[in-house]
Amino acid sequence: MSRRGTSNRNAELAVDLFRDLLVKRGWELNKAWLAIAVLLMTCEIWRDGRWRAFHDAPVLRESNDYGLTKAGAPNRALKDAFLVRQQLSHELDIDPTTVCHELGRYFQHPAIIGLQPNNPRGHAFRSLVAETVAHFGDRGLDVIEEESPHTLFPGYAFGSRSRDARIDIAVKRDGRPVALITTRWTYRHDRVDIIEEALAYVHAARAVNNNCRFFGVTSEFGTARLKKVLYQTEPLTSNAAINRLVHLNPKLPGPLISRNGVLRAMWSLEQMVHDSYNWT
Repeated sequence: MSRRGTSNRNAELAVDLFRDLLVKRGWELNKAWLAIAVLLMTCEIWRDGRWRAFHDAPVLRESNDYGLTKAGAPNRALKDAFLVRQQLSHELDIDPTTVCHELGRYFQHPAIIGLQPNNPRGHAFRSLVAETVAHFGDRGLDVIEEESPHTLFPGYAFGSRSRDARIDIAVKRDGRPVALITTRWTYRHDRVDIIEEALAYVHAARAVNNNCRFFGVTSEFGTARLKKVLYQTEPLTSNAAINRLVHLNPKLPGPLISRNGVLRAMWSLEQMVHDSYNWT
């Protein structure tokens, strides 16, 4: 399998750091999510042009969600963050109090440390998902980043998508698209690009190849936001445009935080990569 990346140097830097982590730690597909977390997850917040310490726990949501109760105890969001820190300490085999020192390695790089993190993180996440599929998935596939839908599906219109729109990841087998992947590290409840892009592209994709899959990949931790997409996926809705919502690691926002039910329909990144052998 080949991956055609982009000219975005910061995203390619993330891929280089990811490859180094896999080699140095001896990690395989089941730990790819952890390598991505080590690179892109942080315990600090970006404020006034620099990184600032927060609550010594992974920042998984908007910073104003975290705080203390009137009694001085951590609120629900902060409790969740501490649970995630505990899970990461187990996966990394380190003390929970040292987890934050392991996270955010991408943003500690001299080329990245002074940048507002949202755009670099988004591009890096896309490229790391593409690299994971290319490195660990079916070798008969080609993985292409930032493909123009007008190039991929000539002659089709794409609703509200702009002329310069790009599909985050297009996957082809023998030159034919077999999967489209939209990546969002997080997303807003009132603007869910995963759903919008699925509705814009899936008609053309399945006209060209009725078996073409559509995946949304995220590390979002907001339960309501996750459910909004999940209700538009194949397990919960017949003839859905989205096959699966894929989480970096569903055990983090799901069973670990005791919010099962609908969240059980999420796939892990590892599951999606294993499924690549079925993309035809």
